[in-house]
Amino acid sequence: MRSAVDDTLERVTSVTVVAGLAMLAVFGMVFAIARATEGITSDAATLHSADEVLRSATVVRAQLTIGVHAGTVDAEFGTDSTEVISLAVAETEQAMADVSAGLSELGAIDGVETLVPLVRDFTEAVNDAANALSAGDYSAAQTFNEDNLESAHAALVGGLVGIRDRLRESVDRSDQLLGLVGTIAGFLVAVLIPSAVILVYRALMRRQARQTFLESRLEAEQHLSRAREEFVANASHELRTPLTSITGLALLLEEDRAIASNEILSELVGLIADESTDLSRMVEDMLTTARLDVGALSFQFEDVSAESIVGDVVESMRASSVEVMVDCRPGTVRCDPARLRQIVRNLVSNACKYGDGGVWVWGAVESRTYVLEVVDRGPGVPAEIEDRLFQRFVHRGCETATSSSVGLGLSIVRSLADGMGGTVTYHRRDGETCFSVRLPLGRSGPSAQDVVVSGDARASRLPLPEVVA
Repeated sequence: MRSAVDDTLERVTSVTVVAGLAMLAVFGMVFAIARATEGITSDAATLHSADEVLRSATVVRAQLTIGVHAGTVDAEFGTDSTEVISLAVAETEQAMADVSAGLSELGAIDGVETLVPLVRDFTEAVNDAANALSAGDYSAAQTFNEDNLESAHAALVGGLVGIRDRLRESVDRSDQLLGLVGTIAGFLVAVLIPSAVILVYRALMRRQARQTFLESRLEAEQHLSRAREEFVANASHELRTPLTSITGLALLLEEDRAIASNEILSELVGLIADESTDLSRMVEDMLTTARLDVGALSFQFEDVSAESIVGDVVESMRASSVEVMVDCRPGTVRCDPARLRQIVRNLVSNACKYGDGGVWVWGAVESRTYVLEVVDRGPGVPAEIEDRLFQRFVHRGCETATSSSVGLGLSIVRSLADGMGGTVTYHRRDGETCFSVRLPLGRSGPSAQDVVVSGDARASRLPLPEVVA
């Protein structure tokens, strides 16, 4: 079965291929137009040079003919056309210079090599006729003009006309190609632009529809999430009352002499107390998580004695037959006492389950923080989950990383420590598992309580009333 990702990739690939082909077509047309334009320009310049050579060659023949005619009239009638003959010779020389310049501009086009002997014959005929005119030998000049110059001129003109015709045909072909490319470009533009507009509009509409769908789905999920969180919060509150009663009654029963004297009954009552304590802790974790999700978890800060908090928590857990050794130096921390108790209780409870021979709680002041460490000799956390140890519902295989829990304890420890301006870390040291909590030291002198509400990874100071945990 094809997935939505495969369909999306196929659509993206198709659009990319079509766009690439369209771009190649556009670039090809631009290149063809440029080449055709360049060819037309080059051929037109060469054609102009060929026309200039033809014109100059015709001027040479005409000027020499005028000079020969004027000299012949002078010889027959005794007139003096020296000035006319000199001007004709000068014009001939200038026109021959133009012929040479035009031939050099023709370059190396096809057929230009056939002009070399023709130009040589034409130049020799022109020089012979011009020299005879300059020497006053009009009869010889007329002979050179009629016998040599006319045939050489006709041959040169024929060669130039052939080259000119080929150049004109090349210009016509380039012009036709340019027209064809222009027609194709116009057609593609007329088709591609509307098609592109339609495709873009269709993509935008689909994106807008997708965005609307995602927004509605997000709103539904947010509504469902709020309902779930409200349910968890309400259920947690409803469970705490009977759990408190069960725990209290179990402790009272443990103190009863009749039950204490009966080993089986004492063990059963102790089991009830232990299980109710664990269940109470789970309910507290679920309630804290629900409050964190909706940003309604509040912190009431005050200066408290860290060793007193740790002692109270450990003492309450010792009542449940948990052996914990405490070595906490005096220190005052700025925190929410209830939340600090929850941190210590979760860490000590976790260590007791994996302690494998004892649990130690150590605390001391370091720099401007109070460091609290919970250490056990258990095997530690598997390497594959170390980087996500403080996330919710972290699993090891098919079980939660912490047995007899819902997988929220360590994530709550991290959230509570962050909310009180502290940190929590995990590491192995000399074969021991260690969780370290750092909290800021308390402020000296009397101070009012500050209430901070956590939400969206931010803490804002608000004058909220005291929240009962």
